[in-house]
Amino acid sequence: MNRLLPLAALIVAAGCGGGHTRAVSQGGPSGAVSEHGPLGQGADAVWYYPAAGKAHSIVIFLHGYSGEAREETPVNHVPWLRHLAKQGDDVIYPRYERGGGPNPFPHLDAGVSAALARLGDPKLPTVVIGYSRGARIAVDYAAFEAARGHEPRAVLAVFPAVNAPFEVLGPLDELDAKTEIVMMIGDRDTGVAGSGARLLLERLARVGFPPDRIKILGAKSTKGFVANHTSPLETTPGARNAFWKPADRLINSVR
Repeated sequence: MNRLLPLAALIVAAGCGGGHTRAVSQGGPSGAVSEHGPLGQGADAVWYYPAAGKAHSIVIFLHGYSGEAREETPVNHVPWLRHLAKQGDDVIYPRYERGGGPNPFPHLDAGVSAALARLGDPKLPTVVIGYSRGARIAVDYAAFEAARGHEPRAVLAVFPAVNAPFEVLGPLDELDAKTEIVMMIGDRDTGVAGSGARLLLERLARVGFPPDRIKILGAKSTKGFVANHTSPLETTPGARNAFWKPADRLINSVR
């Protein structure tokens, strides 16, 4: 627990079957970005967006609480997903659960595996981006992948939520010390505030994960942009600066 104090201080410093294909025009020389899916049924369903042009990395995007039905499909995040594909990422959006549940990981594995097979099983650096509930799950998923020898290079946890006591958690002691974990906290986020990030920091400290591999980024409200819990779903210039740009920097750093 002696690692916990500097980690917690970072929070304070931050201020806070079948399917379809749909081509979406993105402009530019690389042409259109295509949405494929859903593949699979129920919680195993997945959508994917092949990179426009040559793929340089894989991004697995984990949605927020699926009690909000729109989060169970890409609809809330499509502009960001298209942007990532345009930047040269093979993007995967697994449903992973229907209405919540204690163990989303078998469904997450099924969806990601199905999408990777359709993408030709690329051997590329992987980054996991998670929002809200998906942000916490992203860190645990990285740990499960590490235990299997397929650890993502980085995790971006946007406004992570707190896990319930009955939920399955990942073996954080399996994480490679080289993995970069970036957590984001919004200065107007009254949904989870920094509670989920604090809990993740405590869990990481307990297994001795190096604090210098963890970064806390504060999403700050500006004129025309309020960094509340739903702001990552927005496409305004303020939202793109707050969320898309840090994601792009993190992805580029592991390519």
